[in-house]
Amino acid sequence: MSLKSQRRLAASLLGSGESRIWIDPEETTRVESAITRQEVKSLIDSGRIRLLQKKGVSRGRHRSKSGRRKKAGSRKGGQKPGKEAWVLKIRAIRRHLRFLRDKRQLAPASYKLLLGMSKGGAFRSRSHVDEYVKAHQLQRKR
Repeated sequence: MSLKSQRRLAASLLGSGESRIWIDPEETTRVESAITRQEVKSLIDSGRIRLLQKKGVSRGRHRSKSGRRKKAGSRKGGQKPGKEAWVLKIRAIRRHLRFLRDKRQLAPASYKLLLGMSKGGAFRSRSHVDEYVKAHQLQRKR
């Protein structure tokens, strides 16, 4: 009960490897009697012989490990452009906050709060600080 030749014929007809050929276990005697290409083709048409789907390699494990790995050993190039921009921005913001505090437009508590927020990167620019102060009514009343 060897279906080797039928499997080989089906593989050549379907244009795939022999390992992907599925033969209906209920119809083995019928498949065994098919010896010509024409007979094997009719079995394929009737669904007794089918082509199995290709097995792919799962990317699940790769997806789980592919974070942004940006720690010290992975960085390439200097840190100049971004850091210089940050330094200029944070200095301007802190200078502006000091100015507002010294002009007594900000209460000490508000100044401290805004200083911490600016350190955390909450503000884009000096004008953004002013917008925030206005929106949250942190300016002292005269």
